[in-house]
Amino acid sequence: MKRFTWLLLGLAVVVLAASPILAAEKAGRGKGAKGGSDALRGEYAIMVSECELSDQQKTDLQAKVKARKEAQAAWQQANGEKQKALREAQKKAKEANDKDAMKKARDDLKALDAGRRKIDADTRAAIYAVLTPEQRAKWQAFQTYRTLMRRYKRLNPTEAQTAKIREAAAAAAKDLVAAAGDDKESRKKRAEADKNLRKTIEETILTAEQREALQKKPEKKPRPEKKPAKEKAAK
Repeated sequence: MKRFTWLLLGLAVVVLAASPILAAEKAGRGKGAKGGSDALRGEYAIMVSECELSDQQKTDLQAKVKARKEAQAAWQQANGEKQKALREAQKKAKEANDKDAMKKARDDLKALDAGRRKIDADTRAAIYAVLTPEQRAKWQAFQTYRTLMRRYKRLNPTEAQTAKIREAAAAAAKDLVAAAGDDKESRKKRAEADKNLRKTIEETILTAEQREALQKKPEKKPRPEKKPAKEKAAK
């Protein structure tokens, strides 16, 4: 159970590190965005503002982002059909309950996907390399704060609490940046820092009522009823 808990915390930190880059790309795909095809949009624009990038850094960041997109597109063009075929083979093997075929398809997919993951990791590292150590710490603090607020937003924290959460995130960011490696020990340190940060916030910043509310699962919003096709057509 302890090992499983560490795994979950480690995955949370990995997602924390990678998701801003993915969000930036998603935001940047919107049609009609201003500033030309090479303009920094979405998460990258936030990075420029939060980290106060110089003009040279902005230029370097644009080049790194463009290189990332080109590398991803090249991989997709070279391997997209192979990936699709392997997924189809995996699906058929599952339907036929052919365990050997399922394992082969799964292993082949994993091997193929390793190239894409390497491209993602290398180009993400190149993007972060544009930042100075101080800017990386500032960016990590912002990412951490934003992730925490997604967790605590439903508790309606006061302005004073929000400011304290941001301060706590900035303090923890130093430990998270220091353990930036992808080795087992670094992942463990990041997970520990993330765990300690949440513990500090929940024990010293949140009220007893907020802590109690945090333990309860958030209520799911009811999905809007789908209108019949005939009713839509009538409109």
